[in-house]
Amino acid sequence: MIAVSDPERAAALARFPLSRVSEAFHDEMLGVLPPVHMRGAAGFFVSEAVTDDVHAQFVEHRSRFYGAYVALRDPATWITQAAIAVFDAAHPDPPVLDWYPAEAADR
Repeated sequence: MIAVSDPERAAALARFPLSRVSEAFHDEMLGVLPPVHMRGAAGFFVSEAVTDDVHAQFVEHRSRFYGAYVALRDPATWITQAAIAVFDAAHPDPPVLDWYPAEAADR
């Protein structure tokens, strides 16, 4: 795992932690820019970076949709089935986001 030493990168990752998202949010991000698919990664990444190597990743898993900011150069930050299982166990009834958390009020 690559240590997060850049405060800007760490702050960006914290703005959108692993979350349940709506199917509409997932699908809108799939169609807004060309998605990036990477071998070994679930779902897709939004091609436009938030900052440096931080991108949004979206995953469909068992008919549920998930999203988070992740660092492309650090696969330990990517959304995985294991991360989803931990998230679901810790959050049995999470809110389902319709947009990025920091920008939801502006929408």
